[in-house]
Amino acid sequence: MEPIFTNEQIQVEELPHVEEVLWVPLQKKYLPISLLSTWIFGFVLCGIFLAFNFFRKNIFDEYWIVWAVVGGILFLFVLISILSILGFRHKAYAIREHDILFKTGLIFRRTTALPFNRVQHSEINQGPIERNFDLAQLEIFTAGGSQSDLTIPGLLNEEAQRIKAFIMEKTRTNHEE
Repeated sequence: MEPIFTNEQIQVEELPHVEEVLWVPLQKKYLPISLLSTWIFGFVLCGIFLAFNFFRKNIFDEYWIVWAVVGGILFLFVLISILSILGFRHKAYAIREHDILFKTGLIFRRTTALPFNRVQHSEINQGPIERNFDLAQLEIFTAGGSQSDLTIPGLLNEEAQRIKAFIMEKTRTNHEE
């Protein structure tokens, strides 16, 4: 006998509240690393601009234009740094029975829920600066392409390893069922 298809309506009031989730913030030592990476990129960008202007002498005849552009780039990176500092406290993750949550955003807040049954594989990445501070980022890949993948930065390396092992166990169990 074929099972009977049902599709019962669920009352919105009966759904669990996201506010009840116990969020785990990112490691505090990740913020200076993030800012350092931003500023290294900013100084490299200014250096490239200055070198380009130096070797192509007739691009900007007026020095004030060159320094205004460099000042504009540095101002942009100061603004990005301020927004990063203010937005850092809104970044957190949570692991639940069937999914992993990640929230981010200062002005535009976003909460991503990734069900374990959609996970294809995961990776742990560490750059040279992160490795120095024993931090890592966990990347979780899904079948839905890069738009549905999830990256959680600022985790202790050991914590990232444990979460990855947990996710792999959950996905193995889901595929066996």
